[in-house]
Amino acid sequence: MTEPNFVLADFGDRLPTAEETDSAAEALTAIENSRTANGALPIGEALLSSSLVGLITDLLSIVARGKTVTYAPISRRLTTQEAADLLNVSRPHLIKLLQNGEIDHEMVGTHRRVALRDVLEYKARRGASRKAALQEMQDIADALDPT
Repeated sequence: MTEPNFVLADFGDRLPTAEETDSAAEALTAIENSRTANGALPIGEALLSSSLVGLITDLLSIVARGKTVTYAPISRRLTTQEAADLLNVSRPHLIKLLQNGEIDHEMVGTHRRVALRDVLEYKARRGASRKAALQEMQDIADALDPT
């Protein structure tokens, strides 16, 4: 089976309709009522594992709340603009991150391509670094507070 060919922006431009949110909520209820004791889900002759059921219910839960969902295989290669959009930074800033070696990339002809996995790993490192910096600032403020 081949992976679908798509662009991240294809999935993030609209919110689910009321019909879709209702349908997702109904599907969640049906899944929960049909799961086996170990969390698997029988579908005809097939049995979905509990981890796959969890993935599906996570997706349906997001849609049921009226939120936008984007999905992509972790092996997906992104353009620099797609990677910048995912990180909520400018494309020139992303190029600097690539040139500084903060995010791995490969050249395809004259174009840079960035693995989705590498972008998500950078985003996680950046988040952890920000959290640590905020904790350090809180610790300093607590140390300065005489009460």
